[in-house]
Amino acid sequence: MNKEFWGGRRVLVGGGCGFLGSYLTPQLVEAGARVTVVDSLENGSPDNLRPVAEQVEFVRADLRDPGVCDRVTWGQDVVMNLAARAYGMDYSRAHHGDMLVYNLLCTLNPLEAARRNGVERFLVVSSSCVYPDDAPTPTPELDAFTGLPERVNEGYGWAKRVQELAGEYYARDYGMKVTTVRPFNPYGGNYRWTSEDRAHVMPALVKRVLDGEDPLVVWGSGRQRRNFLHASDATRLIMKVVEAGVVATPVNIGYDDDVSIAELVGLICEVAGRAPAVVFDTSKPEGRSRKCADATRLRALTGEYRPRVSLREGVEEMIGWYERTFGRPPRVSQPH
Repeated sequence: MNKEFWGGRRVLVGGGCGFLGSYLTPQLVEAGARVTVVDSLENGSPDNLRPVAEQVEFVRADLRDPGVCDRVTWGQDVVMNLAARAYGMDYSRAHHGDMLVYNLLCTLNPLEAARRNGVERFLVVSSSCVYPDDAPTPTPELDAFTGLPERVNEGYGWAKRVQELAGEYYARDYGMKVTTVRPFNPYGGNYRWTSEDRAHVMPALVKRVLDGEDPLVVWGSGRQRRNFLHASDATRLIMKVVEAGVVATPVNIGYDDDVSIAELVGLICEVAGRAPAVVFDTSKPEGRSRKCADATRLRALTGEYRPRVSLREGVEEMIGWYERTFGRPPRVSQPH
């Protein structure tokens, strides 16, 4: 943590009770920032911030409301906007319009309010979903309007592309220091479960393994590969990119090491002590065959930062998440 940079700065965290925001907020507090969190609690929980609750100001409000944005951005030095509707592939591919409009509003409204209120720095959290399905892998920071965004997340991907474009224009037209990051598959134990169709791959697989599903039916071939980065590492990296003063130049938040979904399922089963029969359903969509980041720019900006949480350690944490979230002992399946 760069306490010289963050110490005393007034920082607004949009979506600070949500998944990524709840990892970022304690790190900002530790670095000495004066943090205000604004969250509608649609996708977040105040319990995620319990360890720092006395050290942050909390505002329950919706950043899609321009009036709210005017109030909460007033007097801030930095806006770190992680507010979003980010659901798993099953929901996203069936609700492109919802994902487009919701995510545009909860970023463009606070961006404009921040401009009016003279906020110096603004973080746009984009996504690896801006990249097309045929993007080279590992994927470098391509122009956001290269081809069509990832097909299964197309509405969400278009929202993120337009957010990036707005940030670029505001940096150019108004001199705001707008930083854009593109996370790749962050995961962690502060995940809020809402429903099976909205879940991301890691928590969905952990839940189904620990629920005792047998056979365990996994979408796709199992050969699709992903880079998974623990959310605590992702948010430390985001802070470092903001500290570096990167303006209107997107930065991938992820690395080029990846794991197949079949390997991930095997690891979850091993750590959980489960041995279901695993069936890969190739009639279901699996997204891109491989998705991982070219981290050249990220490494140059972050001093060769090394992630602190291994995939095994992260899976162990996700098993703790399951037990906290669902509060029941998992059923044990017998080895086949």
